[in-house]
Amino acid sequence: MADPTAITAALTGLFPLVKEVFLMTQVLFEADKKLRSFWARVELQRAIFDAWEDGWLDARDKPDDKIKAYAFEKPLLARGILKEFVSLLKTLSDPDKLKKRYGLRPDRIPKYATRNDDVPRDLRYYSDYLSGVDSRFNIKGLPAFNKSINDHLNLLKTVRYVIVGKDYELEDVVIRFTEFNRDLQLYTDSEANNEAVQRIYEVVLTGLHSKPDDPARLAEAALFEQKATIDPDAKRFYGDIAKFIGFSLSLRDVTVLNGRGLSPNMPSQKIFTRRDFSFDAPYKLGPHSTLARLLDYPTKYQTRLVLVEWVPVPKTVNVKTKLEGLKSEWYVLHADKPDGLLLPTAQGLVYDNTDSNFIGIVFQLPSHIRTEVPPKIAGRVDHRVVRSPKTTAAQRMPTSLRQLILQQPALDLGVRFKLAQKLLNSLHLMHTAGWMHKRIRADNILFFPSQSRDGEPDPTRLDFENPFLAGFHSARLEIETSSVLEVAAKPLEHIRPLQGLGKVLNQPRVVALDAYQHPEYRYNVNLPYRNQYDLYGVGAVLLELGLWETLEMLEKGDIGRRGYDPRVVPTKDDIRKDGETVERAGWKLDRIMGSTYGKVVRECLALKPMPGDLLGLERTLVARLAHCQA
Repeated sequence: MADPTAITAALTGLFPLVKEVFLMTQVLFEADKKLRSFWARVELQRAIFDAWEDGWLDARDKPDDKIKAYAFEKPLLARGILKEFVSLLKTLSDPDKLKKRYGLRPDRIPKYATRNDDVPRDLRYYSDYLSGVDSRFNIKGLPAFNKSINDHLNLLKTVRYVIVGKDYELEDVVIRFTEFNRDLQLYTDSEANNEAVQRIYEVVLTGLHSKPDDPARLAEAALFEQKATIDPDAKRFYGDIAKFIGFSLSLRDVTVLNGRGLSPNMPSQKIFTRRDFSFDAPYKLGPHSTLARLLDYPTKYQTRLVLVEWVPVPKTVNVKTKLEGLKSEWYVLHADKPDGLLLPTAQGLVYDNTDSNFIGIVFQLPSHIRTEVPPKIAGRVDHRVVRSPKTTAAQRMPTSLRQLILQQPALDLGVRFKLAQKLLNSLHLMHTAGWMHKRIRADNILFFPSQSRDGEPDPTRLDFENPFLAGFHSARLEIETSSVLEVAAKPLEHIRPLQGLGKVLNQPRVVALDAYQHPEYRYNVNLPYRNQYDLYGVGAVLLELGLWETLEMLEKGDIGRRGYDPRVVPTKDDIRKDGETVERAGWKLDRIMGSTYGKVVRECLALKPMPGDLLGLERTLVARLAHCQA
């Protein structure tokens, strides 16, 4: 078996060569406009490789230490990675294979050409050392090996590929890179693969604002790969990449339009009036949201159940200006999104000239919840029994995470671990795309009834696999520092009940909603909202999920006891005490959920500003949560 030290040195040296053959192939396809589809597909595979490679790099951008640890811990898998590197380089450095299999001929770049050039001979000579990288490869051969790598790399930098074959042969080049990436994932452990999947979303958005056409072509390439593969996991992977790029491009479009003082065009049929809905009391979720029956939709005599979130319009804001701002929010949220984002699809807006106090955002619900909704009239219609709204609501109404914690015994650890990972993963994807939620808390995380075998909602079982993230009437683009999407009036953010009114309001301090906000932001709500504040909110939810206590229950009701008049802004002392209560509670997680979960939550709840790569931190935290198992 090959020496782990030798494997480490070989892999470290071969990384630049692999990147060079990717680059040579990209240059080949980029030069001809007719071959741009091939270029995009190779670029996509290069992005996947770059995301995989980044997982091995340390703070010095060197892969040595991580690869060495992997080679000693899992030598067979490390050998497999080395084997794939060598196989790819041997294939793309062999003039005969290049011509017969891929219809390519290696040629010298004109500015490096000499009179007696023989590129095929040189390639054979300088790549011959790869044949010696086998199971007997050891540390003794490293000096000569390293010299050969440098000579090979220097040669490749002076060589280009020239097309001499047919298009179907070029297709095989892309397939070869696709197989290469797939095999690398097979030889990589699950943690590194999970991080690579997170990182790929960051890589494909490189140049989003400077060269938006490049991500768009990558989305087309991902859709092509999705259709071409028969592997269901690969289909989902490529489909998610395409949807994520599309979502990010919609964010970019809105940012550009808002910068010019414009808003996106919105079809008139997507702007509903209150007369288009039946707002039945049993469907009400809270002061700002309700389920409602959308009548005569999508066709006449059909009905769809939707979620409507009401956005208050302050008296100081023109209602038309508010409507234009919410068109931007609709434009972003109606785009296709990967399932991991947990974002609902926006169907339209509710706007009436007669009501200038609120504008509604209409969201689509899961298919088994939104369809087969009875019409407005209850009773017997055409020999069919039509159930009343109250009966239908009992079967389709969601339950919030807060309600679960208050009313039900703690969920199984495995369910809570999965849910925590989904929430943190969703936040990372949002921030990668440039979107901030701004209102993450337990009452905005909804679970709808599961789907039964006959396709109907089953009210006896909740679907914990597909949490529904609501509360988007305050979400906004990351790039904005002051936005027309901002809800100026925050009726729930700073409400504390007057002493003695707890029974009237039926919840202490209105669910301690302001405690989900980062203390720094609560000190000054005029600060530009930052990703770290969102991360703090998720940390607070994960804390509740782990302890199975709501924030106002922590420390025997410490936060809930600090009540104040809703007209009064909280004092800095109150805010500081709330933060300290949450921080102390975080140290109780280790004995309930394990030290890994506890450390992740405490990092989310960090009070000090986080310098550096916050996306990288979120990606790492998601990968750590993947290790938490019941």
